[in-house]
Amino acid sequence: MREADRRTVEEIGIPSLVLMENAGRQVVAVIESIHGDLLERQVAVLCGRGNNGGDGFVVARALVQRGVDVSVFLIGRVAQVRGDARTNLEILGRIGLTIVEIADSQAWELHFSEVSDCTLIVDAIFGTGLNAPLAGLMETVVADVNASGIPVVSIDLPSGLSADSYELVGDSIEASMTVTLTAPKLPLILPPAGTRAGDIVIADIGIPSDVLESLDGPRVELLTKHSMRELISPRAPDSHKGDYGHVLVVAGSRGKTGAAHLAAIGALRSGAGLVTVATPAGCQAVAAAMGP
Repeated sequence: MREADRRTVEEIGIPSLVLMENAGRQVVAVIESIHGDLLERQVAVLCGRGNNGGDGFVVARALVQRGVDVSVFLIGRVAQVRGDARTNLEILGRIGLTIVEIADSQAWELHFSEVSDCTLIVDAIFGTGLNAPLAGLMETVVADVNASGIPVVSIDLPSGLSADSYELVGDSIEASMTVTLTAPKLPLILPPAGTRAGDIVIADIGIPSDVLESLDGPRVELLTKHSMRELISPRAPDSHKGDYGHVLVVAGSRGKTGAAHLAAIGALRSGAGLVTVATPAGCQAVAAAMGP
């Protein structure tokens, strides 16, 4: 969910503070399900100054409540954090968790050894709020995290990706897993950006489907194996291949027989009962050898 969408949802009656709490706790639930040794790990939560950072503050609090060893690093200054993120930041202070401010490259260099001693990193720096390449301190943080080899769980989007494009706008976190909120985002689905996301888990943070349908903006329909399977009617046990159509594939030339093979297999997998490949005589033996 993008920042503008958070405001839209709040306007129709869902407080963004509730969404932030739900998001953070869902991320922790996913982490627990993947890392059975969580209590033995040291977790670094890297937070930005916006709502994604606020999600990270909730993650840190929930992990502390479970007895996990957690360190929180704010990429910026505490005074720059506003809104719901500020509320959750102050809660961390009240439970006694120290926030390490990373305001410049010197501070990052000083504290990176603490991050590199951890065995899991939560990336809550930008999420969907980025639309320009990283530079300066942020670029250094991403490069060092990627080079560390430590598993990274990103919240919503790996920091450095733009929610508006599947293209790489610059350097980004190379996540082991991305817990995306409410619905998959375009850069998580398509390469090259999708290669930075690792395993993808969609977390339900309590937004009703009819609310999502009411939001303005472009929409992408994602076809999955599950959704497509519902469109396929079961075939009768006494049916015959002739009941499901006969496809003629005219393809192939010397050195290009793979095209004929792939087209024929595609037709079969799409449901055709019978497929015939028409190919030059010089290609026939090769195409036949590749057939099922």
